[in-house]
Amino acid sequence: MKNEIHELLENHDAFARQIANAKLANLSFNVYEHWENRERIQIILAERNQFDSMQEAFSAIFKKELFIQEEWDTIEEPDPTDEEWLTALENIWINEYFPRDDPYEHVFIELINDDFVSSFKRILYKVNAAERIISGVNQLRAIRVKKGHLYEYIFGQTHSQYFLFQWAICT
Repeated sequence: MKNEIHELLENHDAFARQIANAKLANLSFNVYEHWENRERIQIILAERNQFDSMQEAFSAIFKKELFIQEEWDTIEEPDPTDEEWLTALENIWINEYFPRDDPYEHVFIELINDDFVSSFKRILYKVNAAERIISGVNQLRAIRVKKGHLYEYIFGQTHSQYFLFQWAICT
C-alpha cells in the first residue's frame, strides 16, 4: 500500500494521467462531511470493485475530492486527453494538494496505528454511515499520506471499500 501510493506521488505525470482517466460520472462515491466547532471531517468512500488497482482508486478518490473542494461541476469534467487539463493537474493541482516544500504540511507515507480503527468507527457512526461500511472497518488497512499541524489525510481500504479520510481544524 505504502509503495503504490508513494510511487504515484513521486511521478506527477503518471498520477495526472491516472486522475484524468478516472471518469467520475461512471463511478459512485459516498461522501460524508461533519463540522463541529472548527473541526471538519470529510470521508469519501468508493466500492473497491470499481477499480483495477489501488493507484486507480487513490487517483479517482483524489479527483472526487478535487472536484468537491474546488466546487467544480462533474458534468464539465475535462476529457482525459486534454493536454491543458493534464498539465494543470501535474503542475498545479497535485502540488497544491500534495506540497513537497511546505513547512506546515508534510507529504509522507506511513502506516497508521490501531488507534485509528476505533476512532474511525466512531466517526462513521457520527456521520451516519451505513452499517455495512462501519462493520467493514475491522479489516482496515490505512496509510497517513499527509499531516500538518492542523490537518490529517489518510487513505485506506476495508474488505469492500477504499476511503479517504480528512480531518482539519479550520481557522
